[in-house]
Amino acid sequence: MVRLFGPPNHGYAVNSHSRWSTTCARPVAGTEGYCPVMDVEVRHSDIEGSGVFASRSFTAGETIRVVNIVREITADAPLRPDRDEHVEHCNWHHPEGAVVLYGVPDRHYNHSCDPNAWERFVDDRPEIVARRSISQGAEITIDYMINNGGGAPWPCNCGASRCRGMTSVSFFALPPDVQREYIPLLADWFVTRYSQELSDLEKRLTG
Repeated sequence: MVRLFGPPNHGYAVNSHSRWSTTCARPVAGTEGYCPVMDVEVRHSDIEGSGVFASRSFTAGETIRVVNIVREITADAPLRPDRDEHVEHCNWHHPEGAVVLYGVPDRHYNHSCDPNAWERFVDDRPEIVARRSISQGAEITIDYMINNGGGAPWPCNCGASRCRGMTSVSFFALPPDVQREYIPLLADWFVTRYSQELSDLEKRLTG
C-alpha cells in the first residue's frame, strides 16, 4: 500500500527545485534522485498492496533509514502521474505545513494499529525508527495517526490484535491508552502546533 496522510488537494503542484530535493544517507554517485534500499525491500504485503520489509534485523530504537523526500508539492507545477507521482504518495502532515512527495521505498510503509516502527523528525527531517526488535523478513509498519492532526479514515487490515478496524481521523481520536503510548513519540513541531489540544488531552488522561 502507498502512504496516505491526509485529504488530497489536486490544486497543489510539484516544485522540482524546492528545498526538499532528494537526499540520502548512501547516495549512488552519478544517479540523481536515487536512494539505495540496502536494509529494506519493497514487495507484496498481506496488509495491502506493497509494503516495506526488513532485509536484516533491527534493534529497538535503531534508525532504519532516513525518509526519501523527493520534493515539495506547491502551486508551481502539477504532480506527474506519468512519473508515478500521485497524491497518495504524499505526506500532508509535515513540520512546516508543507506537503511533500515521498519516494521509494518510503511511500510504501503500511499502517498498523500496533506498529513496529515510527516516524521520528530530526531537524524537521523524517526518519523511520524501530519501536521494538524487527526480524529479518518482517514487514515494517507505522501508525499513520502519530503526528496526524486530521484527515480521512479508511478501513484497516493490519491484523494486529488491537486493530481498530479503521485508521481513525487523527491522533486526538485514538483510544486513550493508545494516546498515552504514543505521546512520547510525538514530534516537537506537532506538540507546538497542537499545544492547546495536547494540554486538554493531558487533563483528560490524568483527570
